[in-house]
Amino acid sequence: MTKQMAARAYRNNGEEAARKQRILDYLPLVHHVLGRLPVVLPPHLDYEDLVSAGTCGLIQAAASYDPSKGSSFKTHAYTRVRGAIIDELRRADGLSRQARGKVKKLQRASDALTQQLGREPSPDELGAELGIGSEELDEVLGLAQRSSLISLEHEGEGGEDGGGLRDLLRSFGPPPEDRAARAELVEALRSALTTLKPREREVVGLYYHEGLRLREIGGLLGVSESRVCQLHTRALRALRSALSQRGFVRN
Repeated sequence: MTKQMAARAYRNNGEEAARKQRILDYLPLVHHVLGRLPVVLPPHLDYEDLVSAGTCGLIQAAASYDPSKGSSFKTHAYTRVRGAIIDELRRADGLSRQARGKVKKLQRASDALTQQLGREPSPDELGAELGIGSEELDEVLGLAQRSSLISLEHEGEGGEDGGGLRDLLRSFGPPPEDRAARAELVEALRSALTTLKPREREVVGLYYHEGLRLREIGGLLGVSESRVCQLHTRALRALRSALSQRGFVRN
């Protein structure tokens, strides 16, 4: 073996060792991502299945990471892990035909109200349009959340700090360099938060400010994890509607 070949083999072995070490170091990130997704797992889907999917995403991240592109490995891995978990959830949402029919009816009502009002409807307006009460609306919103996967809604690839509120701001927001307009949007969001019902506002605060998981919030509030998920979905929809009413238009 020539010196050049030996040097290449040594370098490749070093890079492989570095990739393996990254995977080991960031395995806890998989559980972190799972804990921060505001969804309740379908009964037929096991938590370990999602851990496996997220771990595959982490392995792909370690293989594809290019530090010359400027992002940290943590941000790169978060995106890949989260995407792999969401893909697995989409494949296994397990909605029945009847449930999908309810979701489609909800979407049609939402689209019709948006056109009629010139803004996004609030949860109460949606319920009135569909002729259903608050409890049934929450059930349908939960189904919609599972089918589109996170109504986190249009959450996309928010990076390691991505999430409902941040992506909500992004969907309405001005370009990042427009600081004054951005500050105006954030202030409008603060005002919109005061319009939420007390329990919705509590869930938002515990989830985004305190960093608690859905299960932990449920235990703290004495309600099921599924109920917390419904409250989170309702709160984000109400905030989008409130921002629309204040003249902010989604991009």
